[in-house]
Amino acid sequence: MANDFPISLSTQLREHLRALRKQQRMTQAQLGERVGVSQARIAEIEANPGAVSVEQMMLLLSTLGASLRLHVHTSDQPAHAAAEPGAPAYIPARKQGSW
Repeated sequence: MANDFPISLSTQLREHLRALRKQQRMTQAQLGERVGVSQARIAEIEANPGAVSVEQMMLLLSTLGASLRLHVHTSDQPAHAAAEPGAPAYIPARKQGSW
């Protein structure tokens, strides 16, 4: 059974990443080992998922049995505009770096 979790802001991923990891009965260290990073890096990603590249996020999601799906809205209003009052209209770019 598929479950969809609409996400408009990267900060909303925090709870979902942690929940997916726990659902798979994995510790941060075990997940890190599977994707080739340290436990500390997994903790950083769970705390600030907006600081990871799309490629890295897709690897994590795949490892956790989830995937990334784009949804095109049919209205003229972007999804993030209705998400939360005062929410930023964009996610600022972050410095690129290694895992």
